[in-house]
Amino acid sequence: MKRLFLVAALVGVAFTSCVKNEDGALVEQASEITFEVAKYKPAATRAEVDFPVLNTFGTFAFYENTETPGHSVYMNNVEIIHRPSEGPGYWASRTGQYFWPIQGHLDFISYSPYKAYASGEDFGTEFQNSSIPTITSTSTGVQDQLQYLDFVNNPDAPIDLMYSDKAMQQIVNTANYGFVGVPTLFHHALSKLNFQVKAFRVDNKDIVGAANATTWEVTLNSIEIKDIYNKGTLTLKTENAHNAGATTVQWANQHTSGKDVWAFDAGSTTSKAWVHDQVLTTTPVLYGSGSSFARDYFILPQILIPTQQKIVVKYTIKTTAPSGQVGTEEYTAERYFDEFTAVDDWLMGKNITYVIDIDPMGDEIHFAPKVVDWVDVSGVISI
Repeated sequence: MKRLFLVAALVGVAFTSCVKNEDGALVEQASEITFEVAKYKPAATRAEVDFPVLNTFGTFAFYENTETPGHSVYMNNVEIIHRPSEGPGYWASRTGQYFWPIQGHLDFISYSPYKAYASGEDFGTEFQNSSIPTITSTSTGVQDQLQYLDFVNNPDAPIDLMYSDKAMQQIVNTANYGFVGVPTLFHHALSKLNFQVKAFRVDNKDIVGAANATTWEVTLNSIEIKDIYNKGTLTLKTENAHNAGATTVQWANQHTSGKDVWAFDAGSTTSKAWVHDQVLTTTPVLYGSGSSFARDYFILPQILIPTQQKIVVKYTIKTTAPSGQVGTEEYTAERYFDEFTAVDDWLMGKNITYVIDIDPMGDEIHFAPKVVDWVDVSGVISI
């Protein structure tokens, strides 16, 4: 059997953004609610970068008058867009304007990408599109639970689903990430897969010398991931520091495993294939071309289960012997993802890269996982 290596690497990513607030009842016409949009990576530098100006996001705002406890809906799934005509970094409602209330405060929760309600839907209904988060109050009387209910990840058009930290007790636009507005820090709700490919060797000159060497041309024909869960529910909760002043608070995943994964629907699985004849070199490169490019593939975060999620790799090896004789053979390798122990599970906000390394001369299966650090994880499985 030929040797196939898979190396897995993880990178955690988070995004921040700033939004514009809108007002419904008591308003001060001189102070429009705006949103400050940015994103950062939780790496050593924690460098902030701009939220893509061509993207939009949705926001909910909840109003509370300090004299009358209890929150009411103030902004109901309002689409926020970049409005460069009013200045760089200026984000506000696509339609109409919202202003800060004269009294009380606003709590903000945003998500991306924006999705309009279907006909007859509204805040608090159970029929919302699964990519629009459902926001509810539990025992606190404050909106402290965010859920994506029965979200279905389309395998042919996956989206980068994100939710923001909760911006609490906001009363005015503030400076946070280089601009002025409501502080809105987005986190990825999904995980992301990438596949790189390489040949472990293309000849054996180092073993037998150039005169007696055999050469190989390795062509990867397709990669397919199979039996992947693509429907599930995410439940997040936050501790509301009520009356603590303007602040932002994070959400905590309520999954029973304690891991940052979704509760998947065991009856909903899917497959995804990338088909492209790619001749391999000894340098790892991303697999595919055009519409069949195996990178930035958003996937439902899930626990990797033995004999469940798997990868099927098809490849061709053309062998040229020292005598000049040429032979070509096709191979299929199939493995379960749980075997790649360097990546235990597909967690929220993780950017996972698998490097498929094919050795045309090898016939031994071995495992050699290696952990680089807590951000980047890599491992090797040989087939």
